[in-house]
Amino acid sequence: MGASAPQAGFIEPEPPEWQPRAIWVGGRLLCGAITFFFVSFVFAYFYLRAVNSNHSWTIGPVHPSLGLGVTIAALYLFSAVIYRLATKLAEVDELAAGTIAVLFTLLAVALQFFEYTTLDFGAASGGYAAVFFGWTSTYAVVALMGIYWIEVQVASLYRVRREGKTRDTEVPTSEDALLTAGIEASSFYWAYFVGLGVLAYIILYLVGP
Repeated sequence: MGASAPQAGFIEPEPPEWQPRAIWVGGRLLCGAITFFFVSFVFAYFYLRAVNSNHSWTIGPVHPSLGLGVTIAALYLFSAVIYRLATKLAEVDELAAGTIAVLFTLLAVALQFFEYTTLDFGAASGGYAAVFFGWTSTYAVVALMGIYWIEVQVASLYRVRREGKTRDTEVPTSEDALLTAGIEASSFYWAYFVGLGVLAYIILYLVGP
């Protein structure tokens, strides 16, 4: 008789509560990751302003639109508040709140890039201008990644409500539990991300050049 490979031992399936917990932890770890990313712009702003090498902190007129800045920040803030409330209050529909968050964020991103066409300065107009363009443009791009996560939750929830049932999953956890965990984690991340955006608004528009 030929040799045969030894049989693998029994692998106990993970408990059903582990997958939602992993999603919960993943959302918080993502908040830490974006903190490390955007803190570089905070450092660049205050460092370049303090050093002001060759008096190049600002070159020429540097006046971002306060009105557009307020509008963009308000759109982000409303999207985060309404989506987060959907996980806390039963009377706030999660599907409607997620849809509003996606639409308001898309509008905020569109206004951000529209603002670039109205500015009286460019990215080469000193240290402040470089930080302004770098911070706001990367924030808008990362925002699109965030609302993609939200859109996935919205689309999944819409499909479940349309079909009137959940589907089987490849893990011991039900789809309903996974969807609930995904909405909670994405709403927490989005609220944190928008909080960083409010900090950017205060520094770039209120503190200013």
